Amino acid sequence: MKKIIIIVLLAFTTFANAQRPNKEKVKALKIAHITERVALSSEEAQAFWPVYNTHESNMENLRRQERKLLSDLKNNFDQLSEEESKTALNTLSKLSQDKLNEKERLITQLKDIISSKKILTLLKAEEDFKRVLFDQIRKRRGKFGNRSNGGM
Repeated sequence: MKKIIIIVLLAFTTFANAQRPNKEKVKALKIAHITERVALSSEEAQAFWPVYNTHESNMENLRRQERKLLSDLKNNFDQLSEEESKTALNTLSKLSQDKLNEKERLITQLKDIISSKKILTLLKAEEDFKRVLFDQIRKRRGKFGNRSNGGM
């Protein structure tokens, strides 16, 4: 297990040295990380990955909508009317709820595929992966200068 973690961390280091992260490389690293951590049997993996991939696709769609809205707000913040602000808040709230609903849907579907312990392991593995990824991005930004996006 330590060997696989070291390999994943080395892959992250290699990834961090690139100018721009490649989404496919990150996705492959995430799959390897989850596969190693959750320890799915071949039967479980056959049922797990289609459900998980659909979930990831749905979550990416919701995150994309959220990023677009936040970008639009940032670019037009000073010109927003009170009504537009209310609409934006309602949309952000709905997107948050949709993400929560999607996570609940994933857990419900996975209960028929893997044990509750493995579902918890998956959730922890996702958080650990995010943390390592963000740490690598933070280190890379420090290496190439602090690139602040500024606030809204």
